Amino acid sequence: MNRRVVNATPFTYDGIDFRSKTEVMVYKTLIENGFSPRYEEETFYYWEGLRPTVPFYDLGRDRHLHLNMKKLMGSRYTPDFTFWSGGFKIIIEVKGYANDIYPFKKKLFRAYLETLNYPVIFAEIYTKKQLLEFIEKIKNETTE
Repeated sequence: MNRRVVNATPFTYDGIDFRSKTEVMVYKTLIENGFSPRYEEETFYYWEGLRPTVPFYDLGRDRHLHLNMKKLMGSRYTPDFTFWSGGFKIIIEVKGYANDIYPFKKKLFRAYLETLNYPVIFAEIYTKKQLLEFIEKIKNETTE
């Protein structure tokens, strides 16, 4: 499967092309609460990739083993929203339906966040109620 966005309606607001109406709601709500969210502007590279040196044989299209020494491409993640608040980098991922690769990428990204040398707060948001709850958590966390 691995479809990027499932059952979403793209929508343009404030000159920004969002992938879903839920993302527009999150953007508007963050602005209304005094934040300056950036939409899909920051990409995190949590694995740079590598050029293999160990011989690796796998099946080719002809169903026979072939030496595969192709470069392994790096892995990256672009969250929906990023911004700073009270010295914390806030990262928000808006979710409707997670595609098949998202749970794996989330685990890798969580491990990557542990390596950063600045404080980060990450949230997955599905509803406006959750967003408002998270905004309160941000305000409490960043003012303490």
